[in-house]
Amino acid sequence: MTTSYKDVSGDYTLTCEGGVGIFTINAANTVFNGNLTYTGNLTTVDDFIVVGANNTGAVGNLGLLAGINTGINSYAGLRFNTDVGAWQISANVYGNGAPNTAYANIATGAVTVAGANTEVQFNDNNTFGATANLTFNKATNQLTVVAGSQRLGNIGTAPAAVANSAVLYNLAPALGATGVYARTTTTQDELIGAVRARLFSIIF
Repeated sequence: MTTSYKDVSGDYTLTCEGGVGIFTINAANTVFNGNLTYTGNLTTVDDFIVVGANNTGAVGNLGLLAGINTGINSYAGLRFNTDVGAWQISANVYGNGAPNTAYANIATGAVTVAGANTEVQFNDNNTFGATANLTFNKATNQLTVVAGSQRLGNIGTAPAAVANSAVLYNLAPALGATGVYARTTTTQDELIGAVRARLFSIIF
């Protein structure tokens, strides 16, 4: 069998049964040189769509682009970055996949958390943060703040009562001489220090 070519000087259109039939190419491999555009849905009977199947070089990115309605040559991008070994997405890329908005890694598998077991997660400059000074033990239902970092909030302002709870907070020391206050749904008062308690016991 000899190789045959069809050369045209302009657009070349093949129409199958008025545009509603099935156009089939029977070949071991089909090669398109240039951009391939689908105006309808792309369906494959294979389990995977292969991108860069013949890639044997150091290609850093292989992926897919989706047109978005923000202007000409504007796409959303999904790529596998072979340099870092991660899938990445961008909300705005150019037609060649180059980012207009930076690509970001897609989290895969277990989420990486900060710190050690029982340490509470918090926002640390827009990343997960943790410290041994703030822990929660679910077995004992105990929240612990340690290593000289204890602080009672609401300084200068008494908090509202919380149902079924005792709220501890800090205000200026009064008769109890501690500045540590407790508030429940039925009472609000300052905790009394040992020295002041002994003094009160003598006086009263």
